[in-house]
Amino acid sequence: MKKSSFSLVLLIAIQLVIPLVLAGCWDSVELNRRAIVSGVAIDRGEGEAEKYVLSFQVIVADEISGENTRGISPVALYTGKGHTMFEALANASRQTARFLSLGHIRVLVISEKVAQEGIKDMMDVLERESDTRLTSLMFISKGQQAREIMSTMTVFSKIPANDLVEKLDTTSKQFGYNYRMEVDDVIRGIQLRGGGPVINGVIIDGSREGADTNDNMKTIAPHAVIKVTELAAFKDDRLKGWLKGNTALGTALLHNKIKGYPAVIRYPGSGFIAFNVYQSQLEVRVKAADPEHPVFIVKISQQVSIKESPNSLDLTSPETLQNLSPLLIEDTATKIRAAIETAKKYKSDYIGFGQVMERKNPQGWKKVRDHWEDVFAACEFRIEADAVIRHTDIRSNSFQINP
Repeated sequence: MKKSSFSLVLLIAIQLVIPLVLAGCWDSVELNRRAIVSGVAIDRGEGEAEKYVLSFQVIVADEISGENTRGISPVALYTGKGHTMFEALANASRQTARFLSLGHIRVLVISEKVAQEGIKDMMDVLERESDTRLTSLMFISKGQQAREIMSTMTVFSKIPANDLVEKLDTTSKQFGYNYRMEVDDVIRGIQLRGGGPVINGVIIDGSREGADTNDNMKTIAPHAVIKVTELAAFKDDRLKGWLKGNTALGTALLHNKIKGYPAVIRYPGSGFIAFNVYQSQLEVRVKAADPEHPVFIVKISQQVSIKESPNSLDLTSPETLQNLSPLLIEDTATKIRAAIETAKKYKSDYIGFGQVMERKNPQGWKKVRDHWEDVFAACEFRIEADAVIRHTDIRSNSFQINP
């Protein structure tokens, strides 16, 4: 009993003493010593000594909260240069009176020039750094400095980075082919054998004069507007080209990322008809008995509504709707065909056919994975599409056919 009591006392003493020697918050930084970074722009510098030029969009908390405002810009931009990303970050800290806090970054914008040279080094930093998060959205600045995106004042949000996030969410629901692409998605894309990621593009539409001041928000028509644009297609970690129109829509369909998009077709003798494709389900299968010559079958089914029919078509007739469906099917097949042919031209399987091949025939995949880009570029594919017109919104026929 005495030995048991001694052990109990010793255990209690250890539990009381150990917390005294542990520094629970040894690396803590007080909130009033932090500068919250909402967005980062990455540009190419001059020479290797200043390879990376990082611009940090820092939130000015007093201007956002509405208390103790001074009438200045709600964000500030600080820039650092260095041979590596970490060195550029360290150099940027020389300009700020607070520690740059990277845990709230919502947007990362990379210039087209940097993307053409390769982005794997910077992705390693983003994945390794404990302060950053893998859910930040990534964009490629097309033909412009990424810094310009981060220094453009916007109307609907005081913080430009937040405005860009909201625009992406809006366009993904209404227009179609732009969808969320996070840091983790890009890293996974780079690891695809013979493939690469697809990243949203962004540009400044309009004049840059005064775009970085509050004057850009004081006119009915802003001088400059941040605009989500085409898709940047990669091979490994290098930008290969830009996807737009049918090619971009087909690529988004192949990734099953479409929430809705407008489809416009010409009906013989009746002009154009506009549809809203509000649901798409796509599946890719492969016949891979011969791994060197796989045949991919793309099967897609869609549900559609008629949004605009300014003609004399009788939309109450099932026969009319049945005649419209083949035109929609061909339109969808054209988009998917354009996407696959473009990927084959780039010899980059960013549409993910290799993953389908690996799941279907693991042993065959091992034989072709080292030269998959060549197999993919020569592969055969078939498209099986189906479209059903569910409704015509709140009216059937156009008023134009009424007497």
